[in-house]
Amino acid sequence: MSEKSFLDEAEVPENVAIESKLPLNAIDIESQKDMESGRYHALRSLHKWFAARPTPAVRLAVLASVYPGEIDSDELLRLMKIGPKQLNTGITDYVEKKFTEKKGSGTLDDHYGYPNPNTQSPTDTEIEKLQSKLREGWGGELPTILDPTAGRGIIPFEAIRYGIPAKANELNPVPSLILKAGLEYAPKVGSLDPDIREWRDKILETARDNIEPYYPTEEPGRQILNSAMTYIIQCDSCAGEIPLVSKWWLNKESDGGDAIKPIYEDGTVKYTHVRVENEPEYDPEEAPLRGRSAECPHCDVVNEKEDIRKKIHDGEFEYSIYGVNYETENGKRGYRAGGEVDKKGMQKAAERVESDFDLLTFLSEPVDVSSRTNDPAIYGMHEWRDIFTPRQLVVQYEFVNAFHKQKSEIQDSYDSDRSEAILTVLALAGSRAMNYNTRLNQWRDSRGYGSHIFTDNTLILKRMTVDNNLSAPRRGYHKHSEHVFDAYEKLVSYLPDSEGAEVLSTDAGQLTTKLEPGSVDAAIVDPPYYSSIMYAELSDVFYVIQKEYLEDIHPEIYSSNLTDKDNEAVANPYRFEEIADDEQSKKELADEHYENKMEEIFSEVQELLNPGGVMTVMFTHREMDAWDTLTSALISAGFTITATHPIKTEMSDRISMQGHASADSSIFLVARKQVSQSSDRTLWEDVQEGIREAARDQAEEILDSGYNISKTDTAIAAYGPTLQKYAEAHPVVNKKGEEIRPREALGQARKAVTGVLAERFLKTEGLDQIDSLTRWYILSWLIYENDTVPYDEARQLGVAANIDIDNIKRSTKIWGKSQKDIILKDHDERVQDIVLLKSDSADNPSSRKYPVNPTDMRFTYMIDAVHAAIHVYEREGPRAAWEWLSDRDLKSSREFEATVTALLEVLPTESDMRETLVNLVSGETGDYLDINLDHIDMSGEDRQTELGEHQ
Repeated sequence: MSEKSFLDEAEVPENVAIESKLPLNAIDIESQKDMESGRYHALRSLHKWFAARPTPAVRLAVLASVYPGEIDSDELLRLMKIGPKQLNTGITDYVEKKFTEKKGSGTLDDHYGYPNPNTQSPTDTEIEKLQSKLREGWGGELPTILDPTAGRGIIPFEAIRYGIPAKANELNPVPSLILKAGLEYAPKVGSLDPDIREWRDKILETARDNIEPYYPTEEPGRQILNSAMTYIIQCDSCAGEIPLVSKWWLNKESDGGDAIKPIYEDGTVKYTHVRVENEPEYDPEEAPLRGRSAECPHCDVVNEKEDIRKKIHDGEFEYSIYGVNYETENGKRGYRAGGEVDKKGMQKAAERVESDFDLLTFLSEPVDVSSRTNDPAIYGMHEWRDIFTPRQLVVQYEFVNAFHKQKSEIQDSYDSDRSEAILTVLALAGSRAMNYNTRLNQWRDSRGYGSHIFTDNTLILKRMTVDNNLSAPRRGYHKHSEHVFDAYEKLVSYLPDSEGAEVLSTDAGQLTTKLEPGSVDAAIVDPPYYSSIMYAELSDVFYVIQKEYLEDIHPEIYSSNLTDKDNEAVANPYRFEEIADDEQSKKELADEHYENKMEEIFSEVQELLNPGGVMTVMFTHREMDAWDTLTSALISAGFTITATHPIKTEMSDRISMQGHASADSSIFLVARKQVSQSSDRTLWEDVQEGIREAARDQAEEILDSGYNISKTDTAIAAYGPTLQKYAEAHPVVNKKGEEIRPREALGQARKAVTGVLAERFLKTEGLDQIDSLTRWYILSWLIYENDTVPYDEARQLGVAANIDIDNIKRSTKIWGKSQKDIILKDHDERVQDIVLLKSDSADNPSSRKYPVNPTDMRFTYMIDAVHAAIHVYEREGPRAAWEWLSDRDLKSSREFEATVTALLEVLPTESDMRETLVNLVSGETGDYLDINLDHIDMSGEDRQTELGEHQ
């Protein structure tokens, strides 16, 4: 590697804006606005994909990664279209002020006083000024941006929107098609209106005529929009029909709504429609399905979930339409019960599937997914055609057929670019509509129709699913195509004079076979999310249908049977089950695969970047292992970190994160090529304090600035400067010469930030004198603000509190496991029943299950003493609690006092444990304890006054 520093390069800027201070608060606020429904980037409406950054964060990465030197905050925000046009200075203060003000009755844009930046492109004057500045800093040429893992392409799209040359690559065919539409056809071909809508109408007319026989109706003038469908199995005990329904609602309304009332007779089930407000005695929540088991409505015998799953797997079930959403000729929407007419429609489709030779191989590709995504094969869905009911399969087939009937005429009517654009966008419409019509879609009674497939980013079968008539209005092909067409036309309007981007569809670890070394000035990388999303496995459902539409139009994209899972950069342990052994677990093998793939990608970027080029990596993850593997790959590829920024890029209530302390912020890691690979090793003990100090400084800076992120994110934000320090010192070894990986540095960061958070948010004195387990329990509640904590973070917090949470789990029962999370236990789950312990006639409670004995006079951990005191108060009353506290002289225990007051500070106000603690420190028990609560806001608390009130 060259010894010349990038600072010596005459053709590149010495530093770029992203390596200096940025107006993060205003950009974060705008990013949060961008995440609200209907405000996000038009590329997201073209077709479903599994990850998207808010446009403001993307614009920041694009502009600041190439802008030479520092940039004035107001200038940057104006360029990003943030803030009112008439405001020349103080934009950050203005946005922050608007964020804190109560919004009125108008729109969000009305409140802030400027349009959604997503809809605003830079003016010609702004682009000319920007390009002049860029040429000045980059040797007379515009810098070229590369996104090697582009997904749907928001990063390269925003680059070309500002007139910056861009290259976009994506391995997966599904987002590759989105890239073609958004980055090639939109700028080069332009508007497809009105032609594409005319062709859409022809496709819809043909498909509708062929689909209509499969949707018979009971009454003339009605059209089926969609149907609530379930499975009927036979009871193992009485052979009666069991509908696998957990609730009978079709459409909930504020005053009642539509529901189905089942009638069970002679082992059969029939359905009747009711308006719930007219039948006050009927409860639609009472239904056979309980979890995944089902109680037979005829004989009350419970059919276990394993038996139910086997029946579905073996095909021992009947599809059953139990509710129908229809529309009348005058456009009125209504609901009715499913009946014989619906059964006939399903049977007709089943007969067609069995007899039509062309349908026998339609979508017959094998399902190739791991248990990580809830393999549909466990329910008998071994081929992708199996995720559809027979009627759904016929519907998909007829739309594909109708498309192909128009294809040759479309190709004859236009030049190759325009015909390809029309066919591609029409296929996206067909694929998008399919997303709402499979056995994997959930019926949503809150809305009265079905969801899309990936409400939970899995491929799990839904027992209450939706059968959608795609030839009908509202939720059908026409509506979904309108979404796609409108999104495409918006993209066109944003790029009136753009050259488009260079689009590649290959392995990002092989990019130098397609691009010239040194041809890129800045790489902006939004890498796959480690183990969070199995992109290829999930996207096969779209791939197989898109291939039916476009295999001959885009053979370079649809050349394989399924998507490429071997070269995908994800950490999927289930792909390594067969080769895992005692030496390497499947998780270790998955981590190794992810790290190797990311190192390959970063190495390719390294070679493609000019000597003074910049790489900005946008990464979001809570697990330390993810940061460890990513950072190791980055350093091994020859990069060093020059700056970091925390940016809010995720919705706090996003899928699978509800109820958890989520990581809503990404870290932007800014990297440059290492000047040389140093052989000098840094001793771990020499850098530990510097790492802790960097983390502390970052946390304190965030807290002092009023930066709007959670305590969890404050800890993760400190990963940036921590990793920067680590990278500067790399390679790092301990005294034995053993390599210290990034996770060790991150552990030190977590410990430092935890100390800062405790200092800032806990006013209780003496916390350092409390035992490690109790301190960990308190800190967990402080930082995560509920009883659910990601396991990896809980373990790292234990390290910060000097305790191994795995070692104490069995003996203390202080926490329990729930998938990748831990659940903090309260007194009800840990303390033996004192009444039973005192009773000679009762069996003693299990000390293994409930390790805390409230009759003990001394406790190993102070949290045990507090939990025992709460239990005694609740079980025997305040007077017994007073005596219990007095017998153990807990009044004089500073550790008990510190634990109680700290818990009062960190426990949620609605918590039962906190409610009892409030009573414990009130009234005469409070008088006995005499705990100073001046630093805690107890206003509005319903507190104990006299012992007699609670006898």
